Amino acid sequence: MTKPTNQSFRWLPWAAGLTALLALVMVGFHAPPAAAGQLSDQLAAKRHQLQADRARQLALSSSLERYSSEISRIEDQVAALRAREAQVKRQLAKKRAELQQALVRLERVRRRLHRAMGVLKQRLVDAYEVNRPDVMTVILKSRGFDQLASRYAYVQALEHQDTAIVQRTRRLRDEVHTTVVRIRDARRRLAAKRDELVSTESALESRQSSLAAARNRKQQLLATVRSNSAQLQGDISDIEGRIEAAKARRAAAAQAAAASSSIPAPSFSAELGPIPPGQAISPFPASIPVTWGRTDQGVDGTTTPGAPLLAMGSGTVTIGHDPAGFGDSYPILSTSFGDFYYGHCVPTVGDGAHVSIGQPIATAHTGTWGNSTTPGGFEIGAWPPGDMSAGAAIRDWLIGLPRR
Repeated sequence: MTKPTNQSFRWLPWAAGLTALLALVMVGFHAPPAAAGQLSDQLAAKRHQLQADRARQLALSSSLERYSSEISRIEDQVAALRAREAQVKRQLAKKRAELQQALVRLERVRRRLHRAMGVLKQRLVDAYEVNRPDVMTVILKSRGFDQLASRYAYVQALEHQDTAIVQRTRRLRDEVHTTVVRIRDARRRLAAKRDELVSTESALESRQSSLAAARNRKQQLLATVRSNSAQLQGDISDIEGRIEAAKARRAAAAQAAAASSSIPAPSFSAELGPIPPGQAISPFPASIPVTWGRTDQGVDGTTTPGAPLLAMGSGTVTIGHDPAGFGDSYPILSTSFGDFYYGHCVPTVGDGAHVSIGQPIATAHTGTWGNSTTPGGFEIGAWPPGDMSAGAAIRDWLIGLPRR
């Protein structure tokens, strides 16, 4: 295919302005997809963060289970220590009661010992002052057997009484000693129990501190997980809402465009927006038959040889040259909604001609034109030609254009 001749570039200043205008329009219409793309990227990033946070939640759940086990173990130990503390307190109360009883008994024994010591002292004083005779003296000075027996019994009674007083004094002394030893032992055991209680209370306080620390760590971890999850869920909901709002705006714009125009827009020019009513028509008059064929770079078909082909919209015609392809010459129509080539069609207007919508710009060839050997054959497509799927993109749009 040959490019248009130098004479065909007379329309370039106008085309440059049109291109700039189209660029502005395309920028305006591309902004929402770009914004939507950014929102989609943000949504994907947030979802990735949420997945990472959920994985972290699993790890934290394992940690929380360990903390729960630790708390349960410490609670069991605390319960055991409290039971031990209660037992020690009961033993301490018992030892205090025993000590109190021992003190009362000691006081009683001391009073009895004091009285016994007083009696013994008095007996010694009496014996010294009275100068009590011994047994031999009583026998020698007795006047008869009766007096002897009476005096001997009296002396024996005194000796027995003295012996009893001494024995009682010794017994009370021993009892006081035993009581003192027992009280000392009770005090020593009481001190040991007190030390054990202090140790138990210290261990209990240490365990309680460990329990409080474990609970604090658990609460902090739970708060962190819940805060992260809530924030990510909120971010995702916000982004999804913005995406839905953008979709709703695009849907509303599409509905408004569809309501304002019954002409479908080609997919290749979708970024230009819908074509307003009356700006595009079929290149084939309603009075002639058209048979649509296959698609490649454009849409092939046949019509009546020599039949006129119309301008699909108002614009400028450039004459292309491609003897081995579209023909020695063929029209290229530039409109506000796109550029189109009329391949295998014979131009009827000059290069650079300004035409109106519906104006004849070519005729269907009657023999061979370029590489088309079927009379009336044509290929219409978007200019410049795209790949072999470009024709399929505009086929429905082209067939659906209104015919005059």
